[in-house]
Amino acid sequence: MLELKQLQFFVSCVEEGSFSRAAEVLYTSQPNISKVIRELEQELGLQLFERGGRGITPTAEGRILYRYAEEMLQREHTIADLAKSRKHNILRLSCNQSRSLARAITDFRESGTAAIDLQILEGNTDTVMRDVEQYRSDLGYAFILDVQMPALNYNLQRRSMHCEVLHQTEAYVAMGEKNRYSRNRIIGIREMMQQNFIRYSDDFFSLENGLCSIEPRMKPAMDSALISTSGQVILNILADTDICNLCVPTVFSVQYHAGVRMARIEPSVKVNHVCIYRDTPTGEAERFLNYLKSRYRADEMLS
Repeated sequence: MLELKQLQFFVSCVEEGSFSRAAEVLYTSQPNISKVIRELEQELGLQLFERGGRGITPTAEGRILYRYAEEMLQREHTIADLAKSRKHNILRLSCNQSRSLARAITDFRESGTAAIDLQILEGNTDTVMRDVEQYRSDLGYAFILDVQMPALNYNLQRRSMHCEVLHQTEAYVAMGEKNRYSRNRIIGIREMMQQNFIRYSDDFFSLENGLCSIEPRMKPAMDSALISTSGQVILNILADTDICNLCVPTVFSVQYHAGVRMARIEPSVKVNHVCIYRDTPTGEAERFLNYLKSRYRADEMLS
């Protein structure tokens, strides 16, 4: 019977292209790697690797096994993550980049009476949905344009997932003081078409792709935009250049970033702050979701 250890060793060998490098990754010895792979080949009655002077390459049978092994290991990780999701002292979040959410998380943690094992993953909306679907996160948090909501709901329904709209605001353009429109409170599509942009992601549910579906004239500017998966890099570029970024205004009395101003897009583009989950939130996930809703209600009363 195959063991997960054998598959882990085999997958590492394929990905590293060398028994010695696989041994380094797995913190074991090369002879042990060779022994495990040899036993696996004998058990299956297949040759899995071509051995050469420059390393190893998987045979045709090895490439097929690699696909199946990856799936099995991913399922094993999913089962382990599912077990973690049922522990009540753990809060695991996957989110779009958000200074406001960071503030809410900090305040929530400080307000608790018991210690919380807090785990935060950041990524685009596709990544957020995948993390929640595969039980790596209990809750997902994302910014979705109104025009994208039907596609999001359809996508989630197919994955047996759900979402709640926690808050709605409008999309803005963020820019540093070197931009000629930095003093404007409102910016139109005509002015935006003349700008250079930087964006966090080009996934289907990005703000930029949503805007292009509303206003196709923006597509050339967004197709040529710089891309960075670092929120801090984006903020630094905005502050130091005339490059722009589509953004969502901060809430909870949080400042966007020193040296960066925001202008509301005209005509207005509605953005939803949504929470995504697979199973009905329980434990710390339920408590945080309720806390977040109360923070939004309080912020709306003050505005």
